[in-house]
Amino acid sequence: MFRRIFIFLAFLAFYPAALGPSSAQDLSPQQVRQSMQRGIDYLKRRQDINNGNWDIYSTERCGQTALAVIAMHSCGVKANDPSIQAGMKYLRLFPGTNSGRIYSLSLQTMAFSLIEPKKDFQLIKDNVRLIERYQCQKNEHKGGWHYTPDNSSDLSCSQFAILALYEAERAGVTISPQTWSTALRFWQNTQNRDGSWGYTPSAQGSSGSRGSMTGAGIASLVITDGIAQKGGADIKGRTIICHTRTDEKSARQIHSGLDWLAERFSVAANPNAGDAYLYYYLYALERVGRMTNQRFIGNHDWYREGTAKILQLQDPIDGGWHGRGCPDESNTAFALLFLSKGRRPVLMSKLEFGARDSWNMHPNDVNNMTLFAETQWKTEMTWQSINLEHAAADHLLQSPVLYLSGKSAEDLLTDGNVEKLRTYLDHGGFLLAEAQPNDATFDSGFRELMSRVFPEPGYELRLLDRNHPIWNAEIAVDPEQIRRIEGIPFGCRTSVVYVPAEKMTKGADAAGTDKNKPSLSCLWEAAKLFERENKYPEEVRKQIDAGLGTGLNILAYATNRQLKHKDEIAERIVKDKRNESQRRGRIFIPYLDYGSSNPAPHAVNNLLTYMESEFQMTADKEHLNVSPEDEDLADYPVLFMHGKEAFCLSEKQRKGLKKHLENGGLLFADAVCSSKGFADSFADEMKVLFPDLIFDKILLNDPVFMPDSGGFKLDFLDMRTAEQTPGQKTVSKVRQTQPVLYGIKLPNSDRWLVIFSPYDVSCALEKAGSMECQGYTQESALKLASNVILYALDHW
Repeated sequence: MFRRIFIFLAFLAFYPAALGPSSAQDLSPQQVRQSMQRGIDYLKRRQDINNGNWDIYSTERCGQTALAVIAMHSCGVKANDPSIQAGMKYLRLFPGTNSGRIYSLSLQTMAFSLIEPKKDFQLIKDNVRLIERYQCQKNEHKGGWHYTPDNSSDLSCSQFAILALYEAERAGVTISPQTWSTALRFWQNTQNRDGSWGYTPSAQGSSGSRGSMTGAGIASLVITDGIAQKGGADIKGRTIICHTRTDEKSARQIHSGLDWLAERFSVAANPNAGDAYLYYYLYALERVGRMTNQRFIGNHDWYREGTAKILQLQDPIDGGWHGRGCPDESNTAFALLFLSKGRRPVLMSKLEFGARDSWNMHPNDVNNMTLFAETQWKTEMTWQSINLEHAAADHLLQSPVLYLSGKSAEDLLTDGNVEKLRTYLDHGGFLLAEAQPNDATFDSGFRELMSRVFPEPGYELRLLDRNHPIWNAEIAVDPEQIRRIEGIPFGCRTSVVYVPAEKMTKGADAAGTDKNKPSLSCLWEAAKLFERENKYPEEVRKQIDAGLGTGLNILAYATNRQLKHKDEIAERIVKDKRNESQRRGRIFIPYLDYGSSNPAPHAVNNLLTYMESEFQMTADKEHLNVSPEDEDLADYPVLFMHGKEAFCLSEKQRKGLKKHLENGGLLFADAVCSSKGFADSFADEMKVLFPDLIFDKILLNDPVFMPDSGGFKLDFLDMRTAEQTPGQKTVSKVRQTQPVLYGIKLPNSDRWLVIFSPYDVSCALEKAGSMECQGYTQESALKLASNVILYALDHW
């Protein structure tokens, strides 16, 4: 299963994340994808069509070819692409000692490990043995690598050797623990007192400090420390020991290196080296940000700023990147690696709060859980840590899931944190929280926090029943390992999940005594990436598997396995309110606030955003709630309404709403998640409002389903339903169906007063992606709702 592969970063709690505004504008996903494609096309044009290579340096026989192949594959070019196949065929001509020096040997190993590892497994093993044999074992160079096997080393060659061994181990090749531990000491010993790394090892660190080598040092230290050192959990016999103390030396050094980079941060130059090796530096910067799981280095959003600069520097004619120090093919490959790897979707963010040991008791937990999700979903992703006190709500909304755990929740109970968490959840976020054993203070503090985030009645933590889709969202967990899980239903789904501490039943451990179950966090920490010679006992393995399975079920439920790349998420999500002068000439679609909670508060906003783009409308997307009793209802041609529970209008509300509809308005409503309770109540209320009119199904030839008002011809739409086979994961199935709407017309009139969908529209517009929510897909909901709005405007 899983082995700890990345980092112990408890000291990063001290890392000053001011989270100030980035200088980079919002990225366009289309621009990024187009830029990547132009770079891929450039590399393909530069490939030798006769032998499939890109070799530039005669001394590095296949390094450039491997680098180009890796970069294109990272950008999404499939392994069976002719260009990739030609490059791989060339690389296989130079196995082992024939591949050239350490650069070529390392890059070749990475290509074999990343593209077709099963096919090239023996070649990976042979290369690994050579890389290990070439590791220097003398004086200050011990643990590093040089161009050729000798008694010296440099940090550039050494970082590529580390990256090759890392990818080889991910492909299933066992690396000697001695190799890792010796390499760890090399990177610890070559850091300078100011936090930087240079090119050549010396008795006092390394000479020639520069940004590219400091990036290499940080990433290599993250990898080697994560593999060679124990994390925050240990196994003694058949007992899992949580919250173990770890060696903090590497964490301090990583922190010092990040400080050095933050003080000299640039995406336009290689710190201390000017414009030399700029793209090589940016490739190192991407690894630093991704492997330390930091969105910000200092107050710089490294991915957005770096991407903006790379797009700016791309040659407008040939699509490549050109610069000093490396060949253009290498520069282009490094630029593509930054764009592709840096944009990996974020699965979740770990919230920093309080003292450093409050939130990070198991420093590798979220990392190991993310790696497990990668293998299960066959998707490369990443995670981040975010300081809750310093972050704005927009920063939190870059992550679909926030993970919160620690010793005490007292530091969380501030008005600012409460407001940010509520804004995050209001905008469709998901909060996963967990108490650690033997700590009642976090449990009481978290429950108090939730009572402040949700002061309204009806949003209390409650036990999830066994019919909740979270139990089978991905993996069927061993019934003996199922634990208590609580949640808060909010919006279109359960938006808060809480895992309290829990005791094992008697006889659960070897001594047959009561004890606390290890937390999910502890089990994730103890997970191994690869089984090595010291396998876990079966009892331990079962607990860890169940912990990973439970975590994956929660994440699958929270995200519906649909993750966005970084450039697909707007930098600003929470909008400022408009003043009155900015509202003039804009279309409003207010939400009809009838006294019940609003389960999809951003449905209208998302719909209007779509309609502005699709139909060149001008709309005001400020959230606007109106009551059925408001005298100014006449200002709005269409009102939007939805709900998830049964309801009943007051006589005053009925009177105001009926007057508005009879005077030319239209009410568009839908049952959130196809709720029968809401649908029945809505039908009952319409009979009370209009006892002499028919609440009838709208025919498919009605103008609402036609493009008459500028919309779409809607013969069929896509409907999503949740399906779960016993013992298998819950999945959202999509099928085509004819659209279903009901409506009410006045006598002798062709105008609809009321249009109602018994199937969910709002949660699809909300983009909540809840797997238990039956209704239209997002694209179908946007088309259906657009047709209704355009119809209302056309008949106003």
